[in-house]
Amino acid sequence: MEEGILKKSGTAILKGELISFIINIIGLIILSAIMTYSTLSDSSIPTLVISINTLSILIGSSIATIKLEKNGIVNGLIIGAIYIIIYLLISLIFAGNINFSVKTILLIILGIIAGGIGGILGVNLNRKK
Repeated sequence: MEEGILKKSGTAILKGELISFIINIIGLIILSAIMTYSTLSDSSIPTLVISINTLSILIGSSIATIKLEKNGIVNGLIIGAIYIIIYLLISLIFAGNINFSVKTILLIILGIIAGGIGGILGVNLNRKK
């Protein structure tokens, strides 16, 4: 029985990662289109990117944990943490380094918190059905 729970959680985590990254990519494409055709200042980009990442983790972990009956917060935190690790690794690969500024630390904290909250929301959405 424990194997079934682990398999279900693992599937939910992978699903959450995939959904989060898809939402993030769509959000960043929309942001780039808005930036191209508007007078939005470049100084607002980091804040908007953090917002898009946080929202994508929240939605991804919510959707991924809907079918789980318990441990939504744990699975959501794991989804948020893995997402942030992958995001930072991608940044490291393409930028050559990770600049740990206040905004990077904020992204890490908000990402993990959003994952936990999304996990709680997902499990509770399942209970209302």
